Amino acid sequence: MTEPRNNLHLRLSAFICGSILLFASSLVAHAALPIDIEVAAESGAPFGAMQDWGKLLNGMDLYRVRLRGANGGDEPSVKATGEGESQRFKLVGLLNRRDQLVLPGGTFAVTDRAKLQAYFESLPEKSAEQGIERGIFGLTKQQFEGLYEELSSPVTISTKGMKPEAIVMALKAGLSTPLEIDAAAQAALSDAPPLNGELKGLSTGTAIAIALRPATLTMLPEQKLGQPLTLRVIPASRERRGWPAGWKPGKADREIVPGMYRFTNIEISGYTLAEALEALGPAMEVPLLFDERVLAVRKIDPAKVDVELKHGKRYIRRAVDTILSKGRLVGDLRVDEAEKPFYWITQFGPDSLPAAAAK
Repeated sequence: MTEPRNNLHLRLSAFICGSILLFASSLVAHAALPIDIEVAAESGAPFGAMQDWGKLLNGMDLYRVRLRGANGGDEPSVKATGEGESQRFKLVGLLNRRDQLVLPGGTFAVTDRAKLQAYFESLPEKSAEQGIERGIFGLTKQQFEGLYEELSSPVTISTKGMKPEAIVMALKAGLSTPLEIDAAAQAALSDAPPLNGELKGLSTGTAIAIALRPATLTMLPEQKLGQPLTLRVIPASRERRGWPAGWKPGKADREIVPGMYRFTNIEISGYTLAEALEALGPAMEVPLLFDERVLAVRKIDPAKVDVELKHGKRYIRRAVDTILSKGRLVGDLRVDEAEKPFYWITQFGPDSLPAAAAK
């Protein structure tokens, strides 16, 4: 005799400690997510919770869904099998007494459909990342060192007076790593004024970072799951610094450029900041480069800032730093990717681009 349908439904819904409460299998013909999920309901889970979760999970395009009573030793876990297109993920979750689904790395309510969907969609990437150490820009050590080496190649063209767009396009042509520039970034580059600084001789990475500054852009390394490493030009912000305009030196400044610390008689009178820096530049023994983004934002024109320095004996660097302060600027010794030093003239604050530590 066939058991009435309503009685069967009630029997499956009733809680029987230690037994299978509900089994819901869903094989989706074209499942987007290769995930087998098994949900174990703890003793005392709310009445009807398994039906609610079964309905929710079966509607989320998973490969297989199973719900049952919890056994001793059940813990949230995930296990990957296979590779490539045949890769599958065996996911075990616990349905607790508060009607929450506890999964590895997350706890969800039945109303958290969007969050749960995002969790499932990110599972393949998170699984692939297990055991992989990542550092600066989210790159592996091998990726970063390879990119750093590529961006160490020297700039061979004169950039003084060139538009940033032309500089970036010329340097992009020499890269093997793709440099992606979307329409908005391209428009910002096109509108940026010519660069006054000379980047010839600097390494490519630092030169691109400096050339992007007037357009308020930065270069960010990025690698999406299953995709090759790329460089993207994006708007610069405090949260998204991108590739730096130079790196922190690994040695003391005096060791890198001893000439800056030569003690000599210096007097400056009747000069602008631009003229004084041009005169002192050769004695500094490193290129002097303005952060042209800061000059524009802070409306600082070195050709219109008068400077004076009383006669006296001082370090060359001290003299330069003193006259820079007259223009509300500071100097920072940095090195490019090839360890070539330069003096970055900027104004520390929200508009500046700090040096980064390469290692």
